[in-house]
Amino acid sequence: MGCLNVGVVGTGLIGGSIALAGIRAGYRVFVYESGGSAVHTILGQAIRATDLANLAESSDLVFIATPISVITDIAKTLASGIRPGSLVSDVASVKGPVFRALSEIFGQRCFYIPSHPMAGSEKSGLEAARVNLFEGAVTLLCPDACPDQSALERLSQFWKRAGSSPLVLDVPTHDRLVAAVSHLPHLLAAILMLHATRSAPEGLSLSGGGFRDSTRIAAGSPDLWKEILLANRSDLLTNLYRYRGAVDEAIQILEANDAKRLQALLDAAKTNREKLSG
Repeated sequence: MGCLNVGVVGTGLIGGSIALAGIRAGYRVFVYESGGSAVHTILGQAIRATDLANLAESSDLVFIATPISVITDIAKTLASGIRPGSLVSDVASVKGPVFRALSEIFGQRCFYIPSHPMAGSEKSGLEAARVNLFEGAVTLLCPDACPDQSALERLSQFWKRAGSSPLVLDVPTHDRLVAAVSHLPHLLAAILMLHATRSAPEGLSLSGGGFRDSTRIAAGSPDLWKEILLANRSDLLTNLYRYRGAVDEAIQILEANDAKRLQALLDAAKTNREKLSG
């Protein structure tokens, strides 16, 4: 597996970390980024492709790690130069809209399997990339349009060598689950940060670790997260409606001064939090 050529389009936090992890694992890594002088400094062992056609022709496994809004255009350009038998994987945080477009683009040309490493940071850009970003994380794979088991194994092996644990899901299940455990938490962190700023700005200087932990991800790129949240709007709204019900329940408990129900709520939250690994 180490002799495979890996191409990475987009060298932000995720793309840069994929390139670093690939280099460490022994892959020959090609990268394409339309701008940014930091590529040579941070990804010194990667080969910088002259254009997307050059990257497509040179790679056995290609990761598209760009913002959602440009993935389809990138895929159309890549498709003209991609080799039969090659494998393409986007790493978008939302799969539905991207999957439909890329399945059509790559369907008759090569293998296409989306993946989504459940790892990241509130920081963005290549400067935030880390070789160990994916260690201990789960990476979701969605082979809905690819029945070829060898292609799935090729992709799984890459993520294993990057330190993560691959998990296969279908595209609708992926978007439903990440809405609950990734997209909703980000939106809530943003709302909590705004609420505290507007309601008690003088209290921000007093905030401790709990508040900082709860709002850390609100520091993520607004442009990036705007695209993600809108792309998964339907599943996110479903979770928001359910969350609103949970907030209403908490209000009722406090209005009734119901210590027993409050204890039960906190106990249930504690028990389920302790089940999380890491």
